[in-house]
Amino acid sequence: MKNDKPIIDKSANTSMGVSAARQRMKGYFQFSMIAIAFVLVFSVIYYIARRNDPRAQIDYKTLQLIQYMQPADDTPVVIYETNLGTFKAVLFPEQAPQWCAKYTELVNSGYYDGTSVFAVQDGVYFMGGSKSADGTDTDDTDKTELDAELHKDLWPFYGAVIAYGNRTSLTNPQIRSGSRSLFVGSIEFTDEIKAELDEYSDNVKLNEAFKTHGGVPNFSQQYTIFAQVYDGGDVYAKLLAAEVVRPDTGGDDDKAAEADLSPKEPIRFEKVSISTYGENRRDEFFTEKPENAE
Repeated sequence: MKNDKPIIDKSANTSMGVSAARQRMKGYFQFSMIAIAFVLVFSVIYYIARRNDPRAQIDYKTLQLIQYMQPADDTPVVIYETNLGTFKAVLFPEQAPQWCAKYTELVNSGYYDGTSVFAVQDGVYFMGGSKSADGTDTDDTDKTELDAELHKDLWPFYGAVIAYGNRTSLTNPQIRSGSRSLFVGSIEFTDEIKAELDEYSDNVKLNEAFKTHGGVPNFSQQYTIFAQVYDGGDVYAKLLAAEVVRPDTGGDDDKAAEADLSPKEPIRFEKVSISTYGENRRDEFFTEKPENAE
């Protein structure tokens, strides 16, 4: 790594500038304002700020882009049937065992059937899995929280699925995962941002993966990444582009405080189920080979 300091203030990933709608959620979890789509500097090497946390140590020599490696036929897949169409994501139970086990339990119980997408940030992400349309807790909300499972081979590329959660306290950087999910879209990788990526990180493999696939580098090594969308890309893109009540204007704190990122038209996960990759193949998505492959 070329720098020995975080590229972005960690507060950019907390509740700064929460909107009126998101204020209702403040008692339940801090919503990320994430002005990532509108800033030029971001934290691909965010984990450096937490170098004393053993989980944050990355061995780049053995890093593999497993999100783009073809899974075995028995690899679990989660199928999201929404009122706008269906998309599918492969799960990573070896890399995020605790959360994948919990998530599979919730899915198999029918917990996510009928839950809502409650926030959309113009192509950068959407958030779903809430029992209420505005993201607040209800009597039926599963409030279990698990420690974040960070893994060197899982990164917030376009289509990554994150177990969203909060920092445990202002002084503790650890984020605990809750039942709501954040579905990653992408910032715009301008030439300037690509140059900054190369300036602040000398890991060519990771840099090129972000440039090629898109994603949100600010989420790197903070949250549990437990799945990767590989099928139904047109539906996924439609959800990321859903019109919201009052969009974030990008950088204007006063106007951002008035933003309401709730979809104008309801978006629901009508049914969420677990299957296997063998039953839901789409081999053309996967372009990487393991390092030890011949």
